[in-house]
Amino acid sequence: MGRKRSLLLALVCLVFLSACGFKSETTQTSPNTSQSWKTYEVTFVGHQDPTPASTPKPKPTATQTATPTPTPTLTPSPTPTPTRTPPPTNNPPTDIPQTGSGAAPYGPPPALTSVEIELTQQLFAKINSDRAARGLPPFEWDDTLAGIARLHSWNMYHCGFSHTCPDGSDQCTRIKAAGFPNATDCGENIGSAGPSTPPWTNVAAVQQSMVDEGPSGWHFIHLFSTTLHKIGIGVYVDPSGWVWFTEDMVS
Repeated sequence: MGRKRSLLLALVCLVFLSACGFKSETTQTSPNTSQSWKTYEVTFVGHQDPTPASTPKPKPTATQTATPTPTPTLTPSPTPTPTRTPPPTNNPPTDIPQTGSGAAPYGPPPALTSVEIELTQQLFAKINSDRAARGLPPFEWDDTLAGIARLHSWNMYHCGFSHTCPDGSDQCTRIKAAGFPNATDCGENIGSAGPSTPPWTNVAAVQQSMVDEGPSGWHFIHLFSTTLHKIGIGVYVDPSGWVWFTEDMVS
């Protein structure tokens, strides 16, 4: 009887110990499996998207998407400009005659002043510059014409602003009688400019007014003639500062 109890007690203990071991193994396996899944999930999410879920990714702006790719531009090589021979020009006259032949009821004009010489040169340069701008050759300077023109400017100071002063002879009669009897064409422009500082200011304005007449004006016709080739200019500045000037042309 005592032996049977001992066996029975041993069997009960064995069953109890077996039950305890199974329960302990189940408890350890379940937490490990759960922790293993959570670790894998965190690793996967972190690899795919390091940005927190609450922060949206920035999208490209309209400026970024609309900016065109710059197109390189090609700069053409400069084309060589052919060398052109400039039209012939006269040097400004320096030895300008004081007077010329013709009627001189008021005596000979006085010697040229430095101002009168400069104005003569400036008028000559402007006239030829205006001709060049229209594709015309320059006038050739002529001392004989310059002497006739200076005498006429001096005479006008005394007898009035006129082509026929002082004796009624017109410009072509005076020009031909002074040394151009065979001239087929002639012309004369006269001007008078009030005092200015410098004197060229008003003289240039009067000269420009002749240009501005256009093709219907006789001053314009003379200045841009294709049949007149020589010119002489005479300037006289009177004591009050008025400038009298004459431009005589011949074929």
